Amino acid sequence: MAFTHEEQAALLAGLRARARRLRGEVAGKLVDAAEDAQDGRGGHDSGEQSFALAESGLDLAEASRDLHELQAIDRAVLAIGAGTYGSCERCGEPIEPQRLMAQPLALRCLDCQVRAEREQGGHTHRL
Repeated sequence: MAFTHEEQAALLAGLRARARRLRGEVAGKLVDAAEDAQDGRGGHDSGEQSFALAESGLDLAEASRDLHELQAIDRAVLAIGAGTYGSCERCGEPIEPQRLMAQPLALRCLDCQVRAEREQGGHTHRL
């Protein structure tokens, strides 16, 4: 997909802003996970300890999800710089503009995404 200079600048600004927010969220979730894990060690009973450790696990899972999104953002920024952004990683054809507007981190055109999901047993991925 060919972007105008203004569209590309807006896309990059949006991706960079999202990356900044995610980095802050990841840092906060890691602190929360550490605090929850510490609370789990010092809880008054096994129920409190289990709850604190479960919260810690959720914080870590959320941080992991955010880190995956950060990696996708980094790939998109690199692709924009290389002039390959908007090309399907599977077939090489342009990704539909509407798809990129809805999901700027899309790696595949819609047809290839549907095929990939079928091959994976119907599990849907946003990217």
